Amino acid sequence: MPRDHDPITPQEGLDIVEFDVPVRDDTPITLRTYRRTANRDDALPLLVYMHGGGYVFGGLETDDSTCRAIALELGIVVVNVKYRLAPEHKFPIGFEDSFDIVRWVKGQSKLNTDLAKGFILGGTSAGANFTAGISHLARDEGLSPKITGVVFLAGSFCHPDVRPKKYLDRILSVDEINDAPGLTRKSIDYFSEKYGAPPEDKRLSPLLFDSHADIAKKAYFAICGWDPRRDEALLLDQILQEEGLSTKKHVYQGLPHGFWTTCPDLSVSKKWLEDLLEWLRWMIK
Repeated sequence: MPRDHDPITPQEGLDIVEFDVPVRDDTPITLRTYRRTANRDDALPLLVYMHGGGYVFGGLETDDSTCRAIALELGIVVVNVKYRLAPEHKFPIGFEDSFDIVRWVKGQSKLNTDLAKGFILGGTSAGANFTAGISHLARDEGLSPKITGVVFLAGSFCHPDVRPKKYLDRILSVDEINDAPGLTRKSIDYFSEKYGAPPEDKRLSPLLFDSHADIAKKAYFAICGWDPRRDEALLLDQILQEEGLSTKKHVYQGLPHGFWTTCPDLSVSKKWLEDLLEWLRWMIK
């Protein structure tokens, strides 16, 4: 596949490799994998990571620094997925690319992973949305080994137009927060139009699944307090607890959607990364 992203910047202590994997329509999807050099020969836990960008922007560089930190600090093998983007590739292509990679990684000896130690899906924004949909469908199709952890970073879980009636008084932020940088209701509608998913499709609105049980054993939410998507995440966290999952969350009060991506040098962004590493460590215990 022709390169249309930056070459890998080497980092001491990490083995970083790129290769292509064909998905269901035989299109090669580029993966970037990260492994701690000191554990080159060890079977390690696995995290499949999907970047943010409203289904329209982003790529392997978007969350590269986060993937590096996870691999280096925790000894987790990270697979960073370069799924195809809308509007050139409308729904469900990006979702299906990511799901096909999740199916692919579970049987790959070349990755040298031990999924009993941890089989985690995660991502930021659109990537968190993919994580939610994929984890539900993987449960329904009996994916084995089972996903053990899910990581939702500034996630979206229900299109505003199809919020369940029983939760209308719980999902208010999408209407109330209209002046935040990074994401507003207007930009949500823009990205939704470019992506092209029907609002009621559960792959876009996983809150609509009849059951949220058994999508994983553990879940972590990083929630931005000044984010139109805030209330969906707070609600799903509670629902997953009620369904028997162990969950942890951090709410970053007064901060906008995905602040760590746009302002990585802020002290609170560094705290965000520390929190993420702490709860990923909890996931692989």
